[in-house]
Amino acid sequence: MSAIPAPDPGAHDAGDDARTAFVRLGRLVDAFESGRKSRAVAEAAEIRLLADAAAAVARPPHASPERARRAELDRRALVADLATSTRVSEWTVNRLLSEASDLCDRFAAGVVALERGEISRQHLAVIHDAGAPISDDAARAEFVTLALARATSLTPARLASVLRAIAERFLEHTLEERHRNAVAGRRIEVVDLPDDMAALTAIMPATLAHGIEDRLTQQARSVIAARGTGVGDVEDADEVDEVDEVDEVDEVDEVDEVDERTMDQLRVDILTDTLLTAGPTDCVAGTGLDAIRATVQVTVPVLAMTGASTEPVLLAGYGPIDPDTARILAAGAPGWERVMTSPVNGCVLAVDRYRPGAALNRFLAARDERCRFPGCRRPVWRCDIDHTIPAAEGGPTHHANLAHLCRRHHTLKGVTAWSVEQVSPGVLVWISPTGRKHTDHPEPVVRFVPDVTVDRIRRRMREPWLFDADDPPGSPGAPPF
Repeated sequence: MSAIPAPDPGAHDAGDDARTAFVRLGRLVDAFESGRKSRAVAEAAEIRLLADAAAAVARPPHASPERARRAELDRRALVADLATSTRVSEWTVNRLLSEASDLCDRFAAGVVALERGEISRQHLAVIHDAGAPISDDAARAEFVTLALARATSLTPARLASVLRAIAERFLEHTLEERHRNAVAGRRIEVVDLPDDMAALTAIMPATLAHGIEDRLTQQARSVIAARGTGVGDVEDADEVDEVDEVDEVDEVDEVDEVDERTMDQLRVDILTDTLLTAGPTDCVAGTGLDAIRATVQVTVPVLAMTGASTEPVLLAGYGPIDPDTARILAAGAPGWERVMTSPVNGCVLAVDRYRPGAALNRFLAARDERCRFPGCRRPVWRCDIDHTIPAAEGGPTHHANLAHLCRRHHTLKGVTAWSVEQVSPGVLVWISPTGRKHTDHPEPVVRFVPDVTVDRIRRRMREPWLFDADDPPGSPGAPPF
C-alpha cells in the first residue's frame, strides 16, 4: 500500500494569503467609495447652509438706500465672521456665498444629486460652469438633466469637454459671437511663485494654445533625439523623462556638457528662446493659424463647412471651436479627412480621405480621440493601438478588437491584474483587480441634440452614410476600410 502524500502547507498558506489580500483590497475600495459619498452629502449640506446665509443678508427687493446699505454691512460682517472662523479669505467666502445661492436657485437638481452621493462636488462645479450662461429656465433645466446623466459615467475633466458641446444648443448667443468677445479679452498674466519663480499664462484661442503646445513638444523631441542616447523615438513624454533619469552617457575622451533636461524643461527653454530672441518684425505667420500644421483632429460637419449650418466644429480633446477658425486650419491642412457621424446619436460611422492612407488607423483615431482607459485624456497621437485580444492569441486586427492605449495603461493591461474586454466595437469593459467593472464608451463626435432642420437637409442631400444603418436602405454597416 502506497503512502498518501501530506498536503503542502506552503501552497495552502499562499492561497489563503492571496484571498486575504483580495478581501482587504476590496474593503479599502469600498471604504474609499463610502467616504466620497459621505463627503458629497456634507458638501451638499454646506451649499444649502451658505445659500441660507446669503439669503439672510440679501438686500430686499425695492429696498430704500438706507436699508440697502444696512444689508450690505450685514453681509460684510457675515463674510468676515465666516472667513476668520475657517481661516480663508473674505474673497473666497464671498465667492462661495454667491455660488451657493446660484446652485440652489438655478441648479437645484444638481445639489440634490450631490446630496444623494450620485456625483461629486467637482462634477457639480463643471455643470455649473458650463450651464451658468444659459439664461432660459426651461433650457437650463433640460441641460442640467442631460449633464447629470453624463456625470454618472465620466470624470470631471472629461465631463467638461462634453458639456461645452452640449451647452451650445441652449445658449442664446452663437459660438462665433462669444468667441469674438472672448478673443477681445486675450491677455498675458504673470503670477509670482515662491523660490524666485513665476507662472506665465497666456489666455488665447484654444486652437492656438494647442498648436503652440504641440510645436514645443515636437521641438523638444528633436532635441532629445539629437542627443544620440536612443530615446528620440519614445512616444510618451513621461517615459522620456524616466529614460533621461537612468540613461548613462558612454565614456568618451572629452565630454563638455551632457544635456539631461526633461521634456517639460525643454518645452519651457524652447518657449523662452523663441520669445526672447525673435524680434517684433519677425512674425510672418499672421494670426498664428497659418503656422499650424495640425496633428490635432478637427471634425467639421459637412453643412457647417458649406455655410448651410451653424453646427459647432469640434477640436478633439477640447470641444467646439468657431467654424471660421476651422476653415483656416482646413485650408492649410496637407490632407483632408472627413469624419462621417450619425446625426441621431453622434457615433462615428466612417472616415474617408481625399489622399489615400491607413484607413483603419484614421477610423480608430476618429473614434477614440484619447486613451481608452476610464478617465485618461492622453490624445491618440501619443498612444499605441492595442489589440484587446492579443494577436498572439488569435485576436484579429479589426476595429472591433483595437483601441488606443497610452503607454502607462498599455503596461497596466499587460503586466497587472487589470483586464479589459471589448464587448462591442469601441465599447471597453475594464475589470479591476478587486473585480469592479468600468465601462468606457467612445465619445460621440456630435455631443448635442440634432437640429431637425439640419437633419431634413441632410436627408434631402441623399448621403446615406450620415445616418444609422437602420435609417435608409443601403447605408454601410461597418466602416469602409
